[in-house]
Amino acid sequence: MRIAVLNIGNELLSGKTINTNANWLSKKLSSIGSTITLHITIPDEQESIINNLDILFSTQIDLIICTGGLGVTDDDITRDVIFSYFGSNEVFDKDYWAFLENKFLKFGYSLPDSNKSQAVSPDNGKVFSNPIGSARGLIYEKNNITLMVLPGVPGEMKAMFNRTIAPWVEEKIDSKIFHINIRTTGIPESILFEKVKNMDLDNNCHNIGYYPSIYGVDVRISDTNLEKLETLKGYILENIKEYIYEIGNQNLEEVIIKNLEKKSMTISCAESCTGGLIGHRLTQVPGGSKVFSGGIITYSNESKINQLDITSKNIENFGAVSEQVALEMAENIRNKFGTSIGVSTTGIAGPGGGSKDKPVGLVYVGYCDDKSLKVKRFNFSSSRESNKIRASQAVLNYVFKMI
Repeated sequence: MRIAVLNIGNELLSGKTINTNANWLSKKLSSIGSTITLHITIPDEQESIINNLDILFSTQIDLIICTGGLGVTDDDITRDVIFSYFGSNEVFDKDYWAFLENKFLKFGYSLPDSNKSQAVSPDNGKVFSNPIGSARGLIYEKNNITLMVLPGVPGEMKAMFNRTIAPWVEEKIDSKIFHINIRTTGIPESILFEKVKNMDLDNNCHNIGYYPSIYGVDVRISDTNLEKLETLKGYILENIKEYIYEIGNQNLEEVIIKNLEKKSMTISCAESCTGGLIGHRLTQVPGGSKVFSGGIITYSNESKINQLDITSKNIENFGAVSEQVALEMAENIRNKFGTSIGVSTTGIAGPGGGSKDKPVGLVYVGYCDDKSLKVKRFNFSSSRESNKIRASQAVLNYVFKMI
């Protein structure tokens, strides 16, 4: 099924609002075996809406999903423009108006007259319900193409999509596309691409996409034949397994929390250059308190000595950014919290503070458990924010491999 999304809203073009709807719709449609052919974002302007509808209804697509402009303020013009575009006569729905009045009364409000536009139905189209809001959706047909109009409010849009549009799409799909997402970290996209490209694969059976981010690279494989897709997955896992941490969509911290819980293990962290980012990521995962005991941010040399009992001689002889200090931080934080694992970071996030021997982006990661005391050196050489994120990812990846 070929699907286009038309996003309407001045706020989307001005940058005041991030268009999270577009991202969510793409992921959701992909998960049910369909794909979006085209995304268009336009302002709340009648001419722009009409022109883009004309274009879309003349293309080879099956469904147009339109979001935004179904509210009651002056700039919410989508409903009026679409009624005009299709030559719809307004039919006032007394039952729905009564429903809205009762809904508002429950919250102690009288229903404003401005909401009457939301109780109007087209005589040559259809409406569909909004389970959490007041703006109903619209459905029209033209040139064998279906138009479904949704509010732009993310919560309402998602609820209405799940209830009405998703089942409709699933029913219409002739040839479902299956996807498998393979999450990797610790390997650049170009090297990953070369490793996958050099495999002896049947090039007629698949579509491979690479999606890099600061955290790693997702390899997304797609096919209409599930058996061929599983075969391809097996080839890829065999050749790049050392970089893979997840088959699916969980991030690295979610995988680690799950694995630690399975093994009844706990973790604590001593952070310098990452400034609490590791602890933040672990506590973002529901249930993380079962395995994450706590952490200490020791940014200055004094705090390393006073809070973590780092020996001043190591700092004097090797510097705070050193293997020796990273090891001592990991060991001491583990002992202080009594956890199964202790991890640490010490480095130069930048933009200043670097030298020839210790450049900006240099980070030491320490790891300690009941059998191992290890350290790894990384050179990230990026912006301050990127260095902190990459360092936190390196720590979590180290933990993933060790457990």
